Amino acid sequence: MNLTIITSFLFFVVLSLGSLFLSDAPAKVHAVNIACFFVAFFLGTVVAEKRPSDLPTYIIWLVAGLLGLFAWDVVSSLVIVKAGVFMGWYIIYPVGLLGILCLQIMARAASKFGPFNKKRQGDA
Repeated sequence: MNLTIITSFLFFVVLSLGSLFLSDAPAKVHAVNIACFFVAFFLGTVVAEKRPSDLPTYIIWLVAGLLGLFAWDVVSSLVIVKAGVFMGWYIIYPVGLLGILCLQIMARAASKFGPFNKKRQGDA
């Protein structure tokens, strides 16, 4: 399996578990957050690594991130009483997309330059 996909999955698991343990939100809020983060981050990595088209990787990351953020925006407005669709969109979408891009870049860098990468170790 691709090291970038494995690294992204590990990032996803660690950040999701961190969210569960650090927040006192109800379980339905956690379910929405984790499911949408899965779409925005992990599925974006898988699609970008499998590359069904000639689109650049960052475009695939942005589209997946936008889909995940939009799903989070719509579903969280149904789950959280005081939340509305597109409430604070001018902050949530740019910051969310920037965060997803940063996570994707960190996951790719960790998979390429990490100590567990067998390609870096040579014949030793």
